[in-house]
Amino acid sequence: MTASLPPSNFPNPLSGGRLNITGRIDIVTLRLFIAVIEEASIAKAAEREHMAPSAVSKRLADLEHMLSVPLLERHRRGVSMTSAGEALLRHSRRILGDIERLESDMVEFSTTTETARGHIRAAANESALFGFFPDALSRFMGDHPNVTVELQPHTSTGVVQAVREGAVEFGIFWGDQPVDGLTVMPCYVDRLVVVVPQAHPLAKRRGMRFHEMLDHHVILQEPYSTIQALTERLAAEAGKTLRSRIRVAGFDAVCRMAQAGLGIGIVPDYFVTDRAAAMHIADISLDEPWASRLHKICLRSDVETANVTRLLVNFLSG
Repeated sequence: MTASLPPSNFPNPLSGGRLNITGRIDIVTLRLFIAVIEEASIAKAAEREHMAPSAVSKRLADLEHMLSVPLLERHRRGVSMTSAGEALLRHSRRILGDIERLESDMVEFSTTTETARGHIRAAANESALFGFFPDALSRFMGDHPNVTVELQPHTSTGVVQAVREGAVEFGIFWGDQPVDGLTVMPCYVDRLVVVVPQAHPLAKRRGMRFHEMLDHHVILQEPYSTIQALTERLAAEAGKTLRSRIRVAGFDAVCRMAQAGLGIGIVPDYFVTDRAAAMHIADISLDEPWASRLHKICLRSDVETANVTRLLVNFLSG
């Protein structure tokens, strides 16, 4: 069951076709609205923003009243957006993004040092988050100690979507994602390998083709995983389906399921090379052109990038 305030409960403040909200809408409320949508819960958003749930609910009710439209549908287990709420979310993220860029630029003007300052929001798929990003960020932030980074984990599909929606300023992804309207540049390359239990008949192999995997139980990954989508498509093109006994989320889980003898899986080489022996698994080179993966950076083309964000993007793509 859902509930939202009917339009008849709202006044009609229109004057000359305008709501005249300039000066009446505040940044804190917009940030709370974004938090409620991202958490799908007023209570969780209140905890995240260190406010009482009743205070968050009151601000949102006042916002709906001021805008004269329902923004949220209340469910027993949380909230979701109305069409008006979706529009407000887009604008809210853009407004807050502009303010963050303004703050970053002003800090650079006000500081007496040459060091970059600012806060950067980024998203990355699991491969980049655990493989490429830590060392790269360590080098960058070592040179720029006044920069802070908020890094969100996503699938590659989720990374591109987060950039489109303005939830982050840039993202790192892999695969044939639709990137119309985005600026895309190369970032780094890794390679996929097959992981098998040490006692598996394939464990002594140095390399194998993808079609050979189809004769064995495969550890499936989450449905929106780019690797999962690719392997399902390739299996279908070969006229077969992936045989499986288990589905997991995350490369670490794939390795642990292989260790337990529940199948064979595909993970990036960096994830397993240094710990294969300790986990009692073997990694086998995947002899396919697509196993060598070019990861890319994407950011919105229609939004001006803050100086500090541009500095990090140039560093990662250089």
